[in-house]
Amino acid sequence: MSKSDKPFEAEKTFGMGVLLKLTKKSVNGVEICSEGDKFTSNMSLTELSDAVDSTLKAHNIRLKVK
Repeated sequence: MSKSDKPFEAEKTFGMGVLLKLTKKSVNGVEICSEGDKFTSNMSLTELSDAVDSTLKAHNIRLKVK
């Protein structure tokens, strides 16, 4: 993570928890902590976004928004 990138932090939701847990199991080096009402990671938002995208593709998951 570069010094200009902030660590990932997001509000806790069930869906976010499932996605982050799957990403943590699928991508080496991803650490997710749950503190209070937020998830935090050892990665920047950009790095974690890339890891989540990779996880979605690897599991053939497609997001449908109506």
